[in-house]
Amino acid sequence: MTQQHTVAQGETLLRIARQYGYKTSTALYNHPSNAEFRALRPDPNLIYPGDVITIPPKKEKFMPLRANSLNTFVVQNEKEYFRLQIIHEDGDDITGKRIVLNIGSQTIDTVLPSDGLVEVELNENDTLTAQVDLYLKEDQSSPSESFTAQVGHLDPIDTLSGVQARCNLLGFDCGKVDGINGAKTKAGVKGFQFVHGLEVDAIAGEKTKAKLKQVYGSKSKE
Repeated sequence: MTQQHTVAQGETLLRIARQYGYKTSTALYNHPSNAEFRALRPDPNLIYPGDVITIPPKKEKFMPLRANSLNTFVVQNEKEYFRLQIIHEDGDDITGKRIVLNIGSQTIDTVLPSDGLVEVELNENDTLTAQVDLYLKEDQSSPSESFTAQVGHLDPIDTLSGVQARCNLLGFDCGKVDGINGAKTKAGVKGFQFVHGLEVDAIAGEKTKAKLKQVYGSKSKE
């Protein structure tokens, strides 16, 4: 029986596929019934709350076996990664700076490469939320910066929650990412507008969203 799945905040295509018994995200993404979804989301790693994915019924496969011989089967499982890129806002070199990631059952204590990109292969049931601690000075016993990074929690730029999240990550405090245009959100938007030479009206209009997408996109990968 064909089902429809509406994407919720924080879900990934691979985890949705696993929920319905599929081993890979491509089993859903490439299915003919999801042609409209593919056209909407050409990158399967970028899906958003409210997207509708068709879950086709699974078909049983029958494989002929050879008698009196060893039959070998290979089961393909898709790997899942957490990727985080750190770039210093002042353009300072962060190569070799210590970073500690706590995600799911794993703690990764390493140093940043020249491009600031850290990649971690996740265990199947690991959480998609990471605690990140940065040590930007030598011999620090406590981190210079600490924050939480969540996979799949960045809404589209044309939503207020998407504006709030990007402003927060760029240092313009909009408060809780809740889609409510309260006083703190307006203050954060005004701060962003002022710094980037836009009309300071606290309204996340098309020009503000375009600049926000440009600036955020240059600092991090969605």
